[in-house]
Amino acid sequence: MSSLTEEKHMVIIGAGGGVVGSCIAYFITRHPRYDRNSHSVTVLEASSIGSGASGKAGGVVATWADPSCIAPLSYRLHSELAEKHDGAQNWGFRNVHCADVDAMGEAVGHAVTEESRSHFHSHTVSKPSTKDYPPELDWVTPESITSYTELGHPANTAQVHPHLFTNKIAGLAEEQGAKFILGSAKSVNYTEDGSQAKSVTYEAKGTSNIINIHASEIVIAAGPWTTKLLPEAPIEGSRNHSIVVRPKKPVSAYVLFPELHPKITQKRIPPEIYSRPDGTIYSCGPSDTDVPLPETTDLVEFNPKVCDVIYEDVSSISEAIREGELVTKQACYRPFVVGRARNIGPLVGPTCIESLWLASGHDSWGISNGPGTGKVMSEMILDGKASSANVSSLDPRLMLQKAN
Repeated sequence: MSSLTEEKHMVIIGAGGGVVGSCIAYFITRHPRYDRNSHSVTVLEASSIGSGASGKAGGVVATWADPSCIAPLSYRLHSELAEKHDGAQNWGFRNVHCADVDAMGEAVGHAVTEESRSHFHSHTVSKPSTKDYPPELDWVTPESITSYTELGHPANTAQVHPHLFTNKIAGLAEEQGAKFILGSAKSVNYTEDGSQAKSVTYEAKGTSNIINIHASEIVIAAGPWTTKLLPEAPIEGSRNHSIVVRPKKPVSAYVLFPELHPKITQKRIPPEIYSRPDGTIYSCGPSDTDVPLPETTDLVEFNPKVCDVIYEDVSSISEAIREGELVTKQACYRPFVVGRARNIGPLVGPTCIESLWLASGHDSWGISNGPGTGKVMSEMILDGKASSANVSSLDPRLMLQKAN
């Protein structure tokens, strides 16, 4: 690690203008030690701001998210950012209810046997009582819900529009001196003995120009593209599909994780459903590894049939979705850490190589934990240690040493 008193040229390598890289830039440029005269922050992005998972995720923010060591900090920071920068107006920040539900939809959950013509489904659960099923959840067919379990409430759960949030945070970092460059990182370069990272080589977007940036600190926040720059990192990507529907009328603020009972034996991954303050409903569904990770986020392909399945499934329990306009079909790659449970969390902190940092593998909680990651990374880089949260369990060296 470089001396805390010397000039710092910090390079953050992101993925698709990601929320993690943007938050790291934001919190570095707001850190008390940050000095625009002696510190430079460069964020290197291959495509555009919010073009990957950070623009296509659901956007739930919760104290109960994984991992527990950083989720409460992140939730508090989300609330503070919204208060400071008018998040309600600029990125749709609002507090919401969140619940697990068992649902038996018209097209998904009900089935009729050829022999007896009797209805059946895989769960036998009594219909929830009025006190369990909130009456303001008026955009889901009440008869389709067989159980309702609250996961979060407006005091500990919120949501943002991921694309708007990521772009705004990036813009706020730029206002304080961070520089965002569109270019594809090709390599991290090291000293002769390989003990310290010293520069990043990238190809400027839309050109064949190869440029080298010298840096005193390099942060890889490249999500599923992490191994292209640090092959030993145990990070992989899983493709996730999602849709956006515009209902005919406004819907109440709920995030639902429904378990839909299929009408025939088949593999079904439960969707997630988010009503959004912009008047749309977002839903994501299946993960797959059918298509290899492309070079950049703008080359990510989606399977229209998979998106159609998501639409059919969620439409089966909601007339608002069924009668709405399907406006977006899309996919993105979600980064996860190989070899450990999801609830342990991402890899955040120093690597085994001096001046090289890692902030990746956030799985489904990148939007939620972006601010917390940015905060503790700014402290580690500029103070020498994280003070806002104990993130020792996220230390990349724990997994990198296993990989070696």
